[in-house]
Amino acid sequence: MAQELKIIRADDVQSQDMSGGKEAGQVKRILATEKFFFNIDDVNPGHSPHHWHRHVKYRTATHEVDYPADFEEVYFIISGHGVMQWKTDSGETREQKVGPGDTVFTPADVVEHQLLNSGSEIIRMAVVGVPPSTRTPLK
Repeated sequence: MAQELKIIRADDVQSQDMSGGKEAGQVKRILATEKFFFNIDDVNPGHSPHHWHRHVKYRTATHEVDYPADFEEVYFIISGHGVMQWKTDSGETREQKVGPGDTVFTPADVVEHQLLNSGSEIIRMAVVGVPPSTRTPLK
């Protein structure tokens, strides 16, 4: 039997605080399946959706996050400006400005990285990750 098409209204999805707290911004997990997730993230000026990290396992104040070894992620910048920063294998830090219409692809086993909102307005971006990470609430 064929699957039903699903339409998800953004206004029907509850926002959650980013891992850096409410002052960092908000995440709307629009859709998550066993194969991928799709978010709309709003990152406040001066903040990052995830501070320096690799796609492995880490803890926030409220969750433990575990990424599959083949995890890949895409950011599509809808509005706002920032700086994508990453460290090379030798530990050198590099960065490149990003803005509306830019796409950032982080392949599996990517080096340590972060997106920093260096502008004066919120960065709104669509985020897709494949396969999704596992988030376990801490007790």
